[in-house]
Amino acid sequence: MSLRPWICWALALILTPGAVCAQNAGSRLTLDAANAPDLVFPDAVTPVAEANSPRMMLLRPEGEGPFPAVALAHQCGGLIFNKSNPNAVNWSMLGWAKSFVQNGYVTLLVDYMDPRGAKSLCSGPENGVTYGRSVKDFMQSAEHLRKQPDVDPDRVAMVGFSQGAIIAFLSNSKDVREKMNAGRAFNAYVSYYPLCGYSRNGVGNFAGELVQDDMDRPHLVFTGGLDNETPFEDCQKRLNPLIEKGKPITYKHFEQATHCFDCKSLNGFTKRGHYGQVTYTFNQEATNQSATQMFEFLRAKIGRAHV
Repeated sequence: MSLRPWICWALALILTPGAVCAQNAGSRLTLDAANAPDLVFPDAVTPVAEANSPRMMLLRPEGEGPFPAVALAHQCGGLIFNKSNPNAVNWSMLGWAKSFVQNGYVTLLVDYMDPRGAKSLCSGPENGVTYGRSVKDFMQSAEHLRKQPDVDPDRVAMVGFSQGAIIAFLSNSKDVREKMNAGRAFNAYVSYYPLCGYSRNGVGNFAGELVQDDMDRPHLVFTGGLDNETPFEDCQKRLNPLIEKGKPITYKHFEQATHCFDCKSLNGFTKRGHYGQVTYTFNQEATNQSATQMFEFLRAKIGRAHV
């Protein structure tokens, strides 16, 4: 095995961000993917009426397929924020899952933490759940969706939120896809309030630029002007030059939105972040507008759902 990925990662910890490893994301993430076992995705469809709490599940719209499909990637806090408090769960992710079903998509809500006993990934990896492991999870989730008998294999998308949005960035890299050799991945991507800069999120995680220069599939990105957890300025600096070069990136910005602006159950939540105190504020208008724009984007890029 080549030592180059490990040397590159070590240098990245001490040199100026972006100075090394710019084209080595695929090799590093592939090594990280071996840190935890593969997920077991559900084949049985959960009836929407029985989808009463956020968990790993496969949902299907009514009617006859084939349908487009989507895999949903949660934030670093996972789907269950506090197991001792049934109300402290990620209701927004369940809401998004149901919204996709209502719009005609077979929907796989992925839980890449709880099956491995990881409680939080906000400060770094737990139990082997690294960026690389999660990127491979979602490439495998795309292939799982394609195997479903009522899914159109050419119309499969990924939608990620915060850390899930980072995973979408890394998945939309030609180099990463080729190095992981994990199938076709997704036909289109959506990233909600991602970190767009240079990441050193905990020992054992990928250290490097999260937005790859070789993103080559349609990608919609949402940011908030009041987001001081993953600053939108980093996204503007990184994405706008790629858009000018003709990369298939669509960028939408909500000036009055914070991080996690769709997280109704976390409205008013505060914590200490890298740039000071962070407060989440639920923004219904931004949530509704982003949903409209997202479904328009997906219809344009992977075709209309038959509803």
